[in-house]
Amino acid sequence: MTIADENTIDMIARASEGGLKLIIVDDGSLDDTARFEAFQKKLQNYFRYIVGQLKEDHPECDPNDVTITVACAVPPTEAMQKISGLEHPGAPGLSVSVDYEVIPSPFG
Repeated sequence: MTIADENTIDMIARASEGGLKLIIVDDGSLDDTARFEAFQKKLQNYFRYIVGQLKEDHPECDPNDVTITVACAVPPTEAMQKISGLEHPGAPGLSVSVDYEVIPSPFG
């Protein structure tokens, strides 16, 4: 699963400070335009998961204790970096941070 698989949650991990970390895997295989479009769709899907299915899958988790991490094989684009959090008028009080980690592929 990667950033191009817009209808999937790539990975879920327990955050060291508590809560959950939803991880988007960005393998760097898309050009910048397609990558950003896929990223936006993926973020929308992740946010829908947080406000919907999360409570069923992880009843112990408060949605405000969820972060989204983008694990990038290549550095995120400037457009991607401008997105540091998500909020939605339909979910007042919910703010989800988005951060980026560059993890180069061992395969080059």
